[in-house]
Amino acid sequence: MPWQLKQSSKLVMTYTFLFFILALCLFAPYYFTNTSLIWQSDGIAQHYPALVEWQSDLKNIIFNHAFPTNWSWKLGLGSDYYQTFSYYTLGDIFTYGIAFISEKYLLTYYNVMIIIRLYLAGLACLMFIQHWFKSSPTWQYQIVAFTYVFSGYTAFSAFEHPFFINPLIIFPLLIWSMHYALTQNKYVPLILMVFWTIWNNFYFAFMLIIGLIVFWIGYHYQHKSWLAWQSHLKILFAGILSLMLAAPLFLPSVDAVLNSARTNNGLANGLTIYPLYYYLALPGNLIANLTTPSFWLTGGFSAISVMAIVFSLRRWHRYQLFNILWVITFLGCCTPIFAAILNGGSSPSNRWLFMLSLPISVMLFQMLRHLSELTFHDYLSFFIVGIIATISLLIISNFNLNMRYGMIIAIYFVTLIMLWFSQSSSGFRPIWLVILVLVNIFFITSRNHTNNTNPAKTDLLSNDTVKQLLTQQKEYPKSKQGSFTRSYVDNQLNNMTGIAPATNLPINGPLNNIESYWSLQNGAVGQGLAPLNISTANPNDITGNLDSRNVLSNLLGVADRFENPGTLTPHSYIADNNKIINGQTLAHSDNAYPLLYLTNNNVNRNFYNRLSATQKEAVLADSIVTRTGKQHASAFANSVVTGKVRTDLTKAATQKMHMTYTTHPELSPEGFYLRPSKALKGTELHLEISNLQFKPFTFKQQQKAALANYQYMHKQNKQNPQTLIDRQYNKQAYTWNWYKKNISTIGNGISGYTLTATYNDFTNSFKQTGQANLSFYNPLKQVTLNLGQATKTNQETFIPLTFSKAGHYSFDVQIKGIPTDKRFDKVASTIINRAPTYQLTDNQIKTRIRVNKSQILATTIPYSHGWIVNGHNKLIKLDSGFIGIPLKVGQNNIKLTYHTPGMNFAKYMCLFGFIILLILLLCQLRKHPKSIN
Repeated sequence: MPWQLKQSSKLVMTYTFLFFILALCLFAPYYFTNTSLIWQSDGIAQHYPALVEWQSDLKNIIFNHAFPTNWSWKLGLGSDYYQTFSYYTLGDIFTYGIAFISEKYLLTYYNVMIIIRLYLAGLACLMFIQHWFKSSPTWQYQIVAFTYVFSGYTAFSAFEHPFFINPLIIFPLLIWSMHYALTQNKYVPLILMVFWTIWNNFYFAFMLIIGLIVFWIGYHYQHKSWLAWQSHLKILFAGILSLMLAAPLFLPSVDAVLNSARTNNGLANGLTIYPLYYYLALPGNLIANLTTPSFWLTGGFSAISVMAIVFSLRRWHRYQLFNILWVITFLGCCTPIFAAILNGGSSPSNRWLFMLSLPISVMLFQMLRHLSELTFHDYLSFFIVGIIATISLLIISNFNLNMRYGMIIAIYFVTLIMLWFSQSSSGFRPIWLVILVLVNIFFITSRNHTNNTNPAKTDLLSNDTVKQLLTQQKEYPKSKQGSFTRSYVDNQLNNMTGIAPATNLPINGPLNNIESYWSLQNGAVGQGLAPLNISTANPNDITGNLDSRNVLSNLLGVADRFENPGTLTPHSYIADNNKIINGQTLAHSDNAYPLLYLTNNNVNRNFYNRLSATQKEAVLADSIVTRTGKQHASAFANSVVTGKVRTDLTKAATQKMHMTYTTHPELSPEGFYLRPSKALKGTELHLEISNLQFKPFTFKQQQKAALANYQYMHKQNKQNPQTLIDRQYNKQAYTWNWYKKNISTIGNGISGYTLTATYNDFTNSFKQTGQANLSFYNPLKQVTLNLGQATKTNQETFIPLTFSKAGHYSFDVQIKGIPTDKRFDKVASTIINRAPTYQLTDNQIKTRIRVNKSQILATTIPYSHGWIVNGHNKLIKLDSGFIGIPLKVGQNNIKLTYHTPGMNFAKYMCLFGFIILLILLLCQLRKHPKSIN
């Protein structure tokens, strides 16, 4: 025992020293350049705002014994606090330390904790390997620990999603606890580890438990112990007990997932196979990682780790279980449905591959222990794999001999030579192999981040920028005492914009910003807003910026808009140029609807479903929509105007027109004409696109289209006497270079496209996400683009359309004008004047209202079965996705209360599980009392 402790201490000290050196090389440049480790996309949009909010709430829990309210109005239109943040902060024990530091050191804490998580992941691997393999040289443990931690997965997640490192810490300990339970018949460590797994994050828990089950199956397969029913029942009991302990986060999370906006897009995004470019990149992904992981296949294992897999495969019977795992993994990487199932039955994300690092580490250790067994055929196999990976990297680099993967390829073959040298030379010192492995993982981790210290190209925010963004949230104005208003805050990142422009930063200030970007969005509201065809909405952001639509913005209670220069301002919103806040102009509307309001119209759902998107928006302005609605008309919807359009000035205009477009060289832009109409005056124009279909060009067709465009432009320039003769024109060379440049994109037709329309110098675009997009995949056949306020309605106007991708487009178009003048002012004024007053407190809304007939009180409160009225669940889910409250004739005293779904039951489960765990511990202590010397 003393010897084992001495060995463990030596291993940890050596690992700590080497990790310090490596971490210094990786992260010191960020310290010296004042660059944070916060990604300009999800980092500043999700992770850091959530951490800031959690710091305040955690301090309240610890020091004031006050838990956060179940319902938060700061999360978009309103959302459950626990369901939203369980994914980000609540279960992450590495965020708990923020309760004991001041706010000014929070950014430092965020940065440092990334390094600490990486360190602990390696430490967990050391513990795991030492559990199985004892009495081996220190250098072997070090190589395994570092290759486990540093791969393409951590190279991406450490900078983009820091809490994604947590599973690397948990997984080795989880497998160890299962092995300990199976061999020692002691289950408390397993109970605690499964609890931590589930508590940490429900998403990763799903994958980690699958990994644990795979190990459990492998163990019983190896030991032929399938009939050990007593052990099986104990394992099952341990799992159930762990689930009971983690229930307060797990059960609400499951409810949120089942009722989220991301659950209806089909398994694997509809893919049966991946596009060809994915398979071409697959071998190269073994040793290198792409800047943007394709289908989240991060890859990028160290060269020596890849060789360990080959070493295993060449000894099929000795390492049969591992080899079966490699084969299943390979087949899984080639099958979108496999990835989708391991991603919770949604998009085909190969994020699950992080678990492969552990069995690879075990096999690497085996190879290092048996280096003397390597044969010529092993080295030949290593060499062939390296050649295949090199060819793959050449293809995805478009055969660029100056490609940035050169060092990774060189390191692979140098590692091969060093392994041979270590076997053939008696004087070889393992320290050189350790150094080479550290160099290898340094390049894997840092290669895609070389621009992060360049302020013009970085994907990371500077420390000063992060602090400035956080400070400026508090500069936005507070709502008046006793009132509730919603706001829209424009993009705050300006020229640093990524795919998620900091939409959640306002949660750290006084505003209730309607736009939010979280993984789990309210499914009811998502379904309710979907028929309105909001072009900027997606499953992660169900409102988007509402496409700056006037009626919809007011309907959802947006009183204030904080806009950047160039943003389209809806008609009702009056900009105050004297109120510039954080570089944004404040625009205010007096037409913003209250949280609770009454309408006279209850429109039938079937009638509503037959209307166009703009007409539906107009219906919601003066009506509610329910299944039992009797009415088939809306006064305001009747005022929606349809414009007449045509593509040819010699033909008659129609209200709806079918258009087709095939990419070709052109001088005149594609588009259509809008006929003059006085009826359009005072309206906001919506371009409604329906029956949208797109068939991308094949690879050969893309080449022909590009060449045709090249020739067309040359011909145009040649005919222009003001242009010099192009002496560089060479269509054969152009074709050659086109193939060379685009060979890596074969099959990228699934990647989506952008359709853009321009009216009155205002341009609006719609991005159709492709099947390769995992988080935002939301295929649409109908979409509506807001073109802004109608102008020059007395003359014919041409509306050009542009398309970003080569192919065949087919769609129907029509122009709808929704009133934004006095007609809408009158509707909004009526709604506002009839609205009841209410009291808004934590998790509760109270109001009193008298009505002369039975009707429904409309709200813009997102529907959730966590809401109850007067102690009963008699609420109505309006077709808009919001709550409707039934009113009886006479006086109605309403108390609307919210409880996180499943939380009360989960608390009792947790308490009961804790009692059982205490009993188990007491029984174990009585059975094995400590010896007294």
